Amino acid sequence: MTSNDLRAKRAAAGIPGQAVCQVSGIPRAKLSDIERGYTLATPGELRRIDAAIEQILQTRQGLTKLAEDAGMALTGIRL
Repeated sequence: MTSNDLRAKRAAAGIPGQAVCQVSGIPRAKLSDIERGYTLATPGELRRIDAAIEQILQTRQGLTKLAEDAGMALTGIRL
């Protein structure tokens, strides 16, 4: 997976870069530089970014399911 692929994946999911940074431990400026192609990411950094995006997506799905099970709607809430 390339940095462009990860940027597209994150953007399509509506995940803020700051959230990815908090989960992956990669500084915001570094993620920005990687996504814009200003610096090359190591394979480990690419894996950490991808894993962070996947973790956020799984958490979002879990929260949505919990809300549905409780009869609540998450409409208008940004997860």
